[in-house]
Amino acid sequence: MRVVPLGIGAAFTPSLLALQILVVSGDPWRRRALAVAVGSGLAFGIVGLLFFLGFAQLPVRSTAPSSPDVIGGLIRLGAAGVLTIASVYLFWPHPALQARVEAGIKARSARASLLVFFTMAFLLSIKDISSFVLLIPALHDIAVSPVSLLARIIALVVLYALALIGVLAPPAARLILGRRANGAMQAIYRFTMDNQFRSVGVVSAVMTVYLVVTGISELR
Repeated sequence: MRVVPLGIGAAFTPSLLALQILVVSGDPWRRRALAVAVGSGLAFGIVGLLFFLGFAQLPVRSTAPSSPDVIGGLIRLGAAGVLTIASVYLFWPHPALQARVEAGIKARSARASLLVFFTMAFLLSIKDISSFVLLIPALHDIAVSPVSLLARIIALVVLYALALIGVLAPPAARLILGRRANGAMQAIYRFTMDNQFRSVGVVSAVMTVYLVVTGISELR
């Protein structure tokens, strides 16, 4: 399924992952973690639904093996172009901005209410351009796919779950391992904050290559 790599790529949102790790590393954490997950999920859901409904108005893709998907190919190449620009920016050092992002997350989460956690996650997600750039080609593929409605619903659920790994995995680890998960999560938090721009830059570069290759194949 070609949407799976796009869903995995969309999951790389360091600020969201860091926020959720901070939440689940403290107590009480369950309702706060749920607020973060719901806030992020709502943001991705709103934008994703709008694009999906728009793409659903397009003709269903032909089942002929040699039939090109011009719109799909152009969407992928356009997304690759945006990610190329993003990669250049992300690989450039931004130490002051990196420190400011971490300080902001820590300050706001220190004594935040459930509403604040929800709002923080929603805003961090709605501003996550790189994730949406990856989700848009996947949503187009699902919307115009000739497969059954059930298969498209399953594909959407898989894509949605993959995109939200960053806010779902930390609570799952805390539920399964309890406080034993804190050491590993703190190490992940430190690595994420120290490499937040570079890590997204690497993912963007890899996904650019993937989008270019699959986009060209769609046009043939």
